[in-house]
Amino acid sequence: MIGFRKERRPWIALETGEHLVRLYVELTEVFGRMMLDKIRNLPLFVLIIFGFIIVASASGVATLTISTTTTQVDLSAENFVLDPDTNVANTSISMSGLVVAANGDNQGSPVDADTGLVTVNTALDQGDFVYQFTVQEVANASWDSARRYRIETFADGLSLGTLYIDNSTDNAASIEGVTVRMSLGSGVPDSMTVKVDRF
Repeated sequence: MIGFRKERRPWIALETGEHLVRLYVELTEVFGRMMLDKIRNLPLFVLIIFGFIIVASASGVATLTISTTTTQVDLSAENFVLDPDTNVANTSISMSGLVVAANGDNQGSPVDADTGLVTVNTALDQGDFVYQFTVQEVANASWDSARRYRIETFADGLSLGTLYIDNSTDNAASIEGVTVRMSLGSGVPDSMTVKVDRF
């Protein structure tokens, strides 16, 4: 009786193991067919993404990350215009795509304002952040031909430079002015101050 049991137990275990293996294989095949039917009904772009993930996994790529980064800058700006005939407006921050030589930084050779808002600027390197604004007369003929202005700009209280303009060729029929571009270097400050006065 003892010998009979020793022969039967391995046979039962073997039969049960084979049965479990067959059941596992059959369930896997059924599940695979169900998934295939589902995948066939998916849109093409979903199949492409699904296939990319499978290939990425097979290639050892851990994850696929797609993200968008938005940067918000809160900037405090003050304008001190010590002349009722002058207006500072249209402030913005951009990035210089080129190296640009300074224009208007010589007090002895101020840049003549015009209706196209000619640009005056400090020296700009490619990749510099740039603080930009306009300085112009408040109305037609507000500036006479003798007007000369000094434009000083400060970032967090530190001077970025001084630019000089005049209105030597007065156009009484249109508003004249300049576009000012000041280099901020590689970063954006917390506060900006613009001071415009006559000299």
